[in-house]
Amino acid sequence: MENMNPRTVNELFIQKLSDEHEKTAVEASTSAFVRSKLREVGFARKIINPLYVTKADLQRSIQHDQLVKIVDIEPDSAAMQITLRGNPTVRYVEGQRFEISFFTVSSEEFQKTEEELLAYEMPVTEIIERNSVKDIQKIEDTAFMTAIEAAITASTKSTTYSPAVSGTIELAMFVKLFNLLEGSSTGVNPLKTDLLLMNQADFNKFAILPATTIGSGVAGEQYINGFKYETLLGKKLVVTNKGDLVPEHTVYAFAAQEFLGKFFILEDTKFWVEKKRNLIKWSCYEMIGMGIGNVLSAAKIVADK
Repeated sequence: MENMNPRTVNELFIQKLSDEHEKTAVEASTSAFVRSKLREVGFARKIINPLYVTKADLQRSIQHDQLVKIVDIEPDSAAMQITLRGNPTVRYVEGQRFEISFFTVSSEEFQKTEEELLAYEMPVTEIIERNSVKDIQKIEDTAFMTAIEAAITASTKSTTYSPAVSGTIELAMFVKLFNLLEGSSTGVNPLKTDLLLMNQADFNKFAILPATTIGSGVAGEQYINGFKYETLLGKKLVVTNKGDLVPEHTVYAFAAQEFLGKFFILEDTKFWVEKKRNLIKWSCYEMIGMGIGNVLSAAKIVADK
């Protein structure tokens, strides 16, 4: 199939839609294709690894007519020193929990006539990837950033930074962000920064920074091949071109995902297709649940423009 002419691929796709059994097979195989592509795009899935759940794992909400999942939060704990005859402080453990609601994510419903699809110089799978997959992952990322912004608003873990030269990226900006998330100056909230999220335009600025600015470990090589590492200052690095979700001059820091939140997918992402006469319609959809379990596990910094 990979070496087959795109028009031939599209013709076989159309032929299978005329048979109900073959149509079911097309839906199943395309659903698998969409899932594999979703794993490669969208920054939310890189920050919180999605977990698949079934109806048996969920409950009905008492507040609305949707499914929810109750997630336990590990209770606070403390270490203490005791003598050989002493006893530790006794505290009754009360488990905390939060509720994650599920919602449907769907691409647009795309339409194409049989004649137009046959005239395409690209396979139908590429059309689905360019449209349906991008629609789904954009909604996932939007839902994730909405939750993160709400958490940061509640925790007030947001600050600004004034670089020496407007529009540049400086090492001190990241240090200030790490300290904000980790509570290093106050000794509270002993979380560690695990991952950074930033805009592609800001990432591109590394190409013009002196090598010593971002560590001697990349000296020289960045001038030849560009900055290509998946970590920055020992933290995982995720870069996105979605400027409407992660604006330029803004960097987010996150604790490890076990301290951050949960991302659930109910069963599998599905592909739906229908053919009436010469008109072909299709869309992709899934049901997901997403929630931040610790409002102190995310922070952001905005540089003056």
